[in-house]
Amino acid sequence: MPAIPEKLGAAYYRGFLTPQGQLAYDRMQDQLLRGDYKGEAVFPAGPGAVTADDCFAAYQALRDDHPEYFYLGFSSAFSCRGGEGILRYPILYAPETIRRIQRQLRISLCRLVRGTAPLPLVEREILVYRRLACQLDYCNHNDVRDHNIVGPVLLSSGVCEGHNALLLLCFRRIGIPCIKVYGKSRRDRGHCWTIAWIHGDPVHCDVTWDRAEDGLVRFDYLNLSDARISGDHYAYQGAAVPPCPSDAWSYYRYRRLEVSSYPALRSRLRADAARDRFPILLHFRYTPASGDYLEETRRALAAERMGGGCQLLCNPEQKNVAVRRVP
Repeated sequence: MPAIPEKLGAAYYRGFLTPQGQLAYDRMQDQLLRGDYKGEAVFPAGPGAVTADDCFAAYQALRDDHPEYFYLGFSSAFSCRGGEGILRYPILYAPETIRRIQRQLRISLCRLVRGTAPLPLVEREILVYRRLACQLDYCNHNDVRDHNIVGPVLLSSGVCEGHNALLLLCFRRIGIPCIKVYGKSRRDRGHCWTIAWIHGDPVHCDVTWDRAEDGLVRFDYLNLSDARISGDHYAYQGAAVPPCPSDAWSYYRYRRLEVSSYPALRSRLRADAARDRFPILLHFRYTPASGDYLEETRRALAAERMGGGCQLLCNPEQKNVAVRRVP
């Protein structure tokens, strides 16, 4: 099992840098923590000097490890001057704007994690994840704010990178180690999401694809294994990405929402409807003869005389169905 990352994952990608890259990473971070936003780091020449490749890798690692450095732009440039190497990188906002956004970020994080302290770890995670999924909209303004925490914090919108940045900061705030992962999806050419460590097990979490639909959060992508998320996420494997073999903490297994046969499906629907436990969330541990999870659920609802007044939502890749009441 991959080791749980130190500092809750906030120095994870630093660990894959060369010693010179780590020196560049630490120097840039020291400057930022001092409030030095000039966007330039200088490194002396000589034996074992920091190279351009070291600097570029360090800058990328710094951005990936620290979504709170939302003011760092995407590109960087390296040049030599005399006996020194200089890395220049864009600072997206003026210092006073940075401080205002930082204040708003602290307020947002406090609101999102409020009331989680006394809860067990997975319950803390579910509550924060639900709040984020209900708050965030997917919107691309063709602006850098969509790709960092500025859009999600100030506008409650953004794209996967922005959503993921806020999720990372929330998880770390409640004590869950986590890292950013790049890959691809069947909906998008490029995508990113989170790997979190739950009770020592690394698992995939994608809050962008779990955004609420009319107030319903379905938790299709919370705490998945490689095998489960690979149904519609791919090209994320690499030396720095830990394997995620366990589904023990997936929402549907943790909440005991799985059904393993048609009789079990009918029993779940009957029991939950009798207690008015709507929406009813189901994960199929078996494949229906028809191969169609919606059709199997409709058949079970009809057999239980529950067909009217129900709306069905299906995620066939994850083998999940939600049954909700229609007024």
